[in-house]
Amino acid sequence: MIDWEEDGDPWVVKSVARVFQNDWFGIDAHDVIRPDGKPGAYDVIRVRRLAVGVLPIDAEGYVHIVGQWRFPLGRYSWEMPEGGAEPGEDAATCARRELAEETGLSAGSLRTILEMDLSNSMTDERAVIFLATDLIPGTAAPEGTEVLRHKRAPFLEVLARVADGRIRDSLTVAAVLRAHHMAVTGQMPAALAAAMLRQGE
Repeated sequence: MIDWEEDGDPWVVKSVARVFQNDWFGIDAHDVIRPDGKPGAYDVIRVRRLAVGVLPIDAEGYVHIVGQWRFPLGRYSWEMPEGGAEPGEDAATCARRELAEETGLSAGSLRTILEMDLSNSMTDERAVIFLATDLIPGTAAPEGTEVLRHKRAPFLEVLARVADGRIRDSLTVAAVLRAHHMAVTGQMPAALAAAMLRQGE
């Protein structure tokens, strides 16, 4: 059996100063004593919102994903509906809102399937990922910064695009792999798992 016991914090923080702040994140500059005993500096990006993703899978085993141009990357990205929960906002509430805004869908069932720390050497940004099932169609209402395409694709096709690197968004990659693990280990309803793992015609 592997020992999962955790060690203590080896860093000594002498002082902290907020050196930048906007609506999205702040940057804290830390004056520290490093684990090797030498003085140092460590800047940490403090993200204001909780990252939330929701993977919608319908009863036929199809995934609803959206495509959009991602400004920081300078390229197009296919991904699940995602957004940011305001401080104090329930993550599930955010997930339902993003699902409705980006696809028009509402979920009869919403289940937390994964929690993640993102780029943890430089930021404290966290993410919560939900699985949405028992989907009900509606009308999408994306934000003004979003020009979205909504696609319904077989789960195995989405999984293949994750495996070959054509889907690269980290939350989507993690969610699809987690959903596949759930389907093959009996953590999904049997009918849904069978539909997800059935080869497309």
